[in-house]
Amino acid sequence: MTADGSSSGSDEREIANATAAAIGRRRRQPAVTRPGMRAVRRSRAAADHPAAADAAPSGDAPLRARTGVAGGTDHRHVDLGPVRLSLLSPPAPPAGVELEGRYDEGLPRTWHLVFATRGPLVLGRDQRLVRVESGSVLLWEPSECFRLSAVTPGRRGRAVVLHMPEAALPLPGEALHDVSGRPTPTGSGPAALLASFVHGLAAQAPSAETRHTAWLGSAAVNLATAFLDSETANRHGESVPHPAEPVPAAPEPARTGTDLLLRDIKAYIEHHLHDADMSPTAIATANHISLRYLHHLFQRDGLTVGSFLRGRRLEHCRADLADPAQSQRSVCEIARRWGFRDPAVFNRTFKSAYGVTPGTYRGQRPRR
Repeated sequence: MTADGSSSGSDEREIANATAAAIGRRRRQPAVTRPGMRAVRRSRAAADHPAAADAAPSGDAPLRARTGVAGGTDHRHVDLGPVRLSLLSPPAPPAGVELEGRYDEGLPRTWHLVFATRGPLVLGRDQRLVRVESGSVLLWEPSECFRLSAVTPGRRGRAVVLHMPEAALPLPGEALHDVSGRPTPTGSGPAALLASFVHGLAAQAPSAETRHTAWLGSAAVNLATAFLDSETANRHGESVPHPAEPVPAAPEPARTGTDLLLRDIKAYIEHHLHDADMSPTAIATANHISLRYLHHLFQRDGLTVGSFLRGRRLEHCRADLADPAQSQRSVCEIARRWGFRDPAVFNRTFKSAYGVTPGTYRGQRPRR
């Protein structure tokens, strides 16, 4: 009996029947999926049924987080157009989270930006181990083993990982390699902007509409590119002006790491103009870059490596031909001094550039 004297038995049976019916309807409803969340269920199913996870074909699981430890896991993966976002909860050693599937073995070549939200964490294996503190971000190479572990025993870490195919990044592989494996605090600058956006993605992307995911992924790539380019610039360092040099009225635009590298290569060419054997291949080898990337750097200035090299040699020859102090040197000697072996080739090249032969130029130009 209830306090008002009515019977509660019939009410309780009615509530129970309604509840059972509602549960039955929910069980019969088809599953509603959201973009990018299919891998979430696979990850959780792998924890509950390891044998079933091992039997799943690799093509059906583009990326899986393998913990190597008993118990539940807390991993999520969200596809965002060209990139993928992973929310990982790595245990402490000897266990850890390893990525396997499409990104394993670097095919396609995929770079990983690891944000340590609860650290410290350790990334890598054997001799290649890097410690990542909370609030830091680290770029990891496609060829390196991706194994993430917490440092504190008995306490899982937290990390957000942005997986980006190399083809989606406008930066060359050499520049990415140069800044990989170096943890960076995310407290300021491009790193702070990128970290804020990525953490927002981690919280909101699972509920994002399908038509928005590609845009969100592209925005993540653009912010990551800005961050990596700034890290390249910091890696090469900025030149410090001599105290005697005048201070410019306005600050110069910030130079990227690519600009600094091109500047160093041009300085190398300038100091080796006398070497007749200097060629684009030799220049690339001496500066530890590929020949293709060397040509790419000069194309940014609308030049070729050969035209820049030839132009600098010709300019030094022209200056010597007009210099009274060099009047005792023959035209051939001046040409050899600046890397021209063949006098006939030098004559044709000089005339093509200045409209007259070297001998005629020497007679016409006023002496300095």
